[in-house]
Formats: sequence, structure tokens, C-alpha cells
Amino acid sequence: EKRAGEVKSAGASIVYYERWKETGEAQLLADIRAYNEDDCRSTWQLREWLLGLRPPQLPWAERSEAQEETVTDTRKPWEIELEAYRQALIGHLPEDPAAWSVADRVHDLAYQLLDFHRREAKPQWWAMFARMEMSEEALLEDSECLGGLVWDAANPPVPDKRSVIYTYLYPEQETKLKTGDAVTNAATGEPLGELSLDEDARRVVLRVVAKRPQPETLSIGPGSPFSTIDQQAALRRVADSLISGDRRYPALESILGRKLPNIHGRAAGERIVSEAANLPEIIEAAAQLDHSHLFIQGPPGAGKTWTGSRLIVDLLKRGQRIAVASNSHKAIHNLLSAVEKVALEDGVEFKGVKKASRGNADSHFDGALIRNEESADGIVEDDQLVAGTAWLFSKPEFDQTFDTLFVDEAGQVALANLLALGTCARNLILLGDPMQLGQPTQGVHPGHSGASGLEYLLDGRATVAPERGIFLPTSWRMAPAVCQFISDAVYDGRLHPEADNANQRLLLPPLQKGGRGGFSKGKNVPDPILPESGIRFLPVTHAGNSQKSPDEAARIRALYDNLLHQHFIDRHGKKHRIGIDDILVVAPYNMQVNLLRQTLPAGARVGTVDKFQGQEAPVVIVSMATSSEDTLPRDIGFLFSKNRLNVAISRAQCLAIVVASPDLLTVKCNTVEQMALVNLLCWVAGEAGCPPASSYLQ
Repeated sequence: EKRAGEVKSAGASIVYYERWKETGEAQLLADIRAYNEDDCRSTWQLREWLLGLRPPQLPWAERSEAQEETVTDTRKPWEIELEAYRQALIGHLPEDPAAWSVADRVHDLAYQLLDFHRREAKPQWWAMFARMEMSEEALLEDSECLGGLVWDAANPPVPDKRSVIYTYLYPEQETKLKTGDAVTNAATGEPLGELSLDEDARRVVLRVVAKRPQPETLSIGPGSPFSTIDQQAALRRVADSLISGDRRYPALESILGRKLPNIHGRAAGERIVSEAANLPEIIEAAAQLDHSHLFIQGPPGAGKTWTGSRLIVDLLKRGQRIAVASNSHKAIHNLLSAVEKVALEDGVEFKGVKKASRGNADSHFDGALIRNEESADGIVEDDQLVAGTAWLFSKPEFDQTFDTLFVDEAGQVALANLLALGTCARNLILLGDPMQLGQPTQGVHPGHSGASGLEYLLDGRATVAPERGIFLPTSWRMAPAVCQFISDAVYDGRLHPEADNANQRLLLPPLQKGGRGGFSKGKNVPDPILPESGIRFLPVTHAGNSQKSPDEAARIRALYDNLLHQHFIDRHGKKHRIGIDDILVVAPYNMQVNLLRQTLPAGARVGTVDKFQGQEAPVVIVSMATSSEDTLPRDIGFLFSKNRLNVAISRAQCLAIVVASPDLLTVKCNTVEQMALVNLLCWVAGEAGCPPASSYLQ
């Protein structure tokens, strides 16, 4: 007899339990209860069946006399070690947290962070085991996977040295998997190497090192969690320092305690730089940082990379040894390219190295001053600049060997990883913006231990206070009308457009009256939705759509074609014809992205916000895709994410157009936080001068 409930396996029950701990959704707990009840009933039925088979004359086994039991410690070594740290860090604290001092709270957080990586890996392991029991239909619905792969008949398996290259085709589905990801066979957990994914052709290429051939059909899922042994060891070193009081890591204690930056020549509590945040002021603050941390918040287009690269070159000129880290090779390379450009312009020579990975071309940096090393052993003491990820800088051989560590995109770096890699340096400079894309976490973490480093430092605020960090206040990207909305909605009104941004606008010919009181519809006549600059909300009524909307795609195609006949003025006052490189089309779901790619001209720049962070274009079109609250494929927090909408709209130099079902403006909310998220989309509609949401209801 098959199970009737939603939970089908032990692995799935654990995943459901983790989801319940995070969301508190009663139905999840009810599903687990039904699963456990099925187990109990089936076990009882098995017992009754076995008793029915037992011959009545068969004697029962007699109980042996109770023997003195030896109590043994069944805890695993890591559990024993963690308990020892608990006793040393927080065992002496008052029971009431309200009575704790700042130092007590630092010790408590340090203890919680010790187990961060194990907690973070648990859902990944459980999900992997749960997927082993899922049907192909269920895997097709799981966005963590790619289900229903079949051999590509036009590309049979090809041996390549010790590997075999397999090519598969897959049906349309949403997936978070991307080229370069390590993947596994969803049914067995067997590693299948790195994924190469062609989303347009829906084709997968796998280079597999395996003794037996791969099946003609299979489904794939994410790889197993990466080893974090070095990061965990680094966190233990930080905890040991706190316990002993040796102050080996004062910059990390500064972060944990949310202390004011310690800067020579500035009294605690003084603003660090003027409101304009001029470069010479920032350079001086960085140079005078004294065993502390400095947070530089860079909103969209505010010159975070431009500023960071100049700080690094200046500190190199002063003789400092610099480390550069981030959560991705792409982010590291972006900053390194800017550093090399500034150094070459200023005639500054230095010896630099980037830690790369063998077999991963994306991890290699192509530069003039910075070489690649595939082994940490190739990094030497006279390397003045070293770049890598947390896996490099957490190693004990790099402990306190750098003067300053720069962490780029620090809003996407977990606090635990920030502390782990931060053991390498005496000073930390954090570049990032927690109001843009944040760090992805899967585990359930107590207190602040699951936050990013920047989230923790901001402590619920949108912008860093002037005495606690540096806010870059000038956007060199957005036209005034776009910038004003982003500033007011996201950045406490502190972000302002650079003066020349006012030149940025579409150059639209006037609408011509046609017959019968309408407008003429020539190719060059602008779509009535188009203003010269700013934000527009374009309501498109549709129903029943979850992750893709053909109606929105069709309207966007018409708008896109119209834009290709228009012109825009750049910040220097020059006129340009709008081409496909001048329009970004953003959607929340891969299914809508794929539909838009099929609908729009070849070469159109289409993707999710994750793809376009750091990029810009004169025009941005955002497609929301979902029809209403009844068809939301995920929770409100994803589709209505303030951070994701901020990133999408702030790519626009002249104009941002949000295309959405009007029913999204009237989604029911259960919490104040959900109301704030939905209100942001309503704010977009109001900014565009649209009628009230109620007027859209059918």
C-alpha cells in the first residue's frame, strides 16, 4: 500500500522538518505527523502479521537477568569538541540574555558560528538523499535539479582521455543549475563532474570519470557540499583567541562586537569621511585603519570597484601586503582587472598571484601583473597581492600574513566565512551592498549566525551610519528619476545622481494623431508607455501563469521592437540608436527567461538579476511572469524581493519598465514584512503614475 501523504521518505521528512523550523507553516508539521503515523501503523501491522505466522507451541525467549549497564559516551568527536567550546565560551553566562554584556554576546555568536558549516550542509545532504527516492515527474518540478535527460542522438558518448563526454537533451523546466556546477546522478548520488549547460538548445554536456557507462536517461541534481575543513578550523582559532583573551584577531573582534572602526587621527564616533565621500578622504581612512574593519557600502553605479581598486593600489604603494577575496572567481577577477588598470596607468609595479583551480578555466585570471597558481604552495612571501576565496585564506599558513584584506561583494559572504578568511589579515575592508543580491543560505541558523557579514554590521538598517563606515552617495549610472526612486525606496534618500546623468534620456518623436482620434502606428512612433526617462509600470492582465507568461512575453516583444526604432542620449550628450545591447530584459524565473529568449530577437540580453548584477543598459524591462497570489511558485519573499527588484531597476541608465499582472498589486499578506515587499511593487506602480491597484481588478 502506497503512502497517501506528501512526505514519501525519511529523507523527505527531514527536509520538511527543516522547512517547518524556518517557516512555521503548520501544514508541513501535519505532513510529517501523517508520515510518522503511517510508519507506526505499518510497524504495528507487521508485528501482528508476524505473530499470526508464529507457531503457538514455540516458546518465548526469556529475559536475561538485568546486568549492570556501562554508560558509554556515544557522542561523535565533533559533538564532544563543540560541547567543550560551549562550556568555555558561554557556560558561565547568565541564563537571561538581557543581562549579557557586549563581550558575552560576542562569545555567544562565536559559539553559534562554530557549527555554521555543518548546519549549512545538512539540508544539502538530506535533499540529496530525498531526491534518490523521487520520481522523474517530481524531479522535473524541483528547480534544484534537471529531470528527464535523454541521450542526444546527434552527439553519442565520446571517450576523452580517462573521461567520457555525454550529451543529453532535457525538457523545458526551471532550474538553478548552471554551467560550471558540480552535479550528481539524482537517483544514485554518483558524482558526474562539472555541468556544461546550453539553455537555448536545452542541452547538457557531462564529462564523467566513471568505470561504468551512464544510462540513456537520467536526472541530475546538485553536487555534494564542498569540504569546509579549513574554514571550520579557522573559526576554532578565532574562538580559541576569544577564550584565551590573547587578542590575536582584533579586526574580527571589531566585527563581532559591531565596534566603530579604529582609525588613526579620528576620535571614536566622528564621521569617517564627509558626506560627499571624496576619494582622497577614503584613501586616507583606509591607510590609517588600525587593526580594525572598514565597511564601504556601494549602491548601484556608485563606483565601488572604481574606489576599491584605487585603495588597493595606494596601499600597495605604501608597502602593504594585500589579500583580495570574494565568494566567486568572477567578482575577484572584476576587481583585479580594475586594480591592474589603475596600477598600469599610475606606473605601479607589484608581484601578484591569483589562486586558481586545475581544470576550472573560469578560476584563471588573465592579467599582465598577476599570475595564476593552481597550488597554494606556489604562493610565496614576496607576493604583494594575493587573490582567492575563503578556501585559500582560511588555511593556517596564511594566518595574519597580510596587512589588509579586501572582501568584494561582502554582502554575499556569510559572517562565518568572513571571519574564517579574515584570520589572514590585520585589517579588513569590506566592499559591498547588502541591499542588492544577498548570500544564499540553506541551513537554519540561530541568532545572527546565518547572516552575511554586512547584514550583521547594519543590524537591520538600510545604509551604514557615517561614523560606522563609508556610504558612496553618487550614482554614475541612473537618470535622476530612476535614481530618486531607488534612493527613496531602498537607501534612506542618501543616493544622488551625478550631474551628467540628467542628460540620459530617450529621444522620442512626438506622438502623431491618427484618424478617428487615435495615434498613428508607424514603426518610428514611440509606444505610448515610453517616457524619456524614469520608471513605468505596464499592467498586462493574465491568469493561471506561475513561472512564465506568454501574454507578458508578447507585450514585451512589441515594446522591444518599438524601442529598436528609437534613440537615446548618453551622459555626455551624444545621440545613439537603440540596439539589442542597449536593452536588458530581466525575469525572476528561468522558464520566463527561456520564453523571452524564444520570443525576442536573437542576441537579446535576457536573464535573471543574478546574471546582470554589475551590468547596465539605457533601458531595462522587468517581467514578473506570475499572474496572482494563487499561482505563486514560491513564497512572496522571492518574487517581491526588495533586493532583487532593486538590482533589476537600478540597471537602467534612462528607463525601467516593470511588466506585471495587476493582480500582483493586491496580493494578500500575512505579515508586516510581506506587506512591505508587496508595497514596493505598488510604489513602482505609483511612481509611474498608474491608477490605483483596485482599478485593475476585473
